[in-house]
Amino acid sequence: MTSKRESLQILVREIRLDIEDYQQLRALLRHQRSLLERRDQQALNQHNERVESLCNKLRDRAARRTATLKQLGVSPDANGMQRLFGALGPQSRHTVTSLWNHLQQLVRDCQVENELNGKLLAGQKSLLDRVLGGAHADAEHQDYGADQPVS
Repeated sequence: MTSKRESLQILVREIRLDIEDYQQLRALLRHQRSLLERRDQQALNQHNERVESLCNKLRDRAARRTATLKQLGVSPDANGMQRLFGALGPQSRHTVTSLWNHLQQLVRDCQVENELNGKLLAGQKSLLDRVLGGAHADAEHQDYGADQPVS
């Protein structure tokens, strides 16, 4: 079993890794938007595999963080993190709080990027539905040659 000190060191190390990965995810989401704008389906399929792989890493690390927080005797949420920060010395508290705040900002940035991509995709789908729906409706209402004299 790891000591509380070792658990805290692991937690901080993984927060640093999350920061790096969320920076990468933000860049990937921005690139994803350019692929969506270009409608480059083949590149988008390959790109989405990278995004999914990175998200899986982040999800696994979040699960480990939850387990570590529980092991340290705090709730695995924002309140638990604040309680943990409060138990640290001033120097460590400042460092870890800064890292955590940076990570939270990156998560919010990624959420915004993802929402923008979702809106773009929804707009493209809506346009496609209108175009295809309009073409379908036009075809149903056209009476090909009904009023035309038969020769």
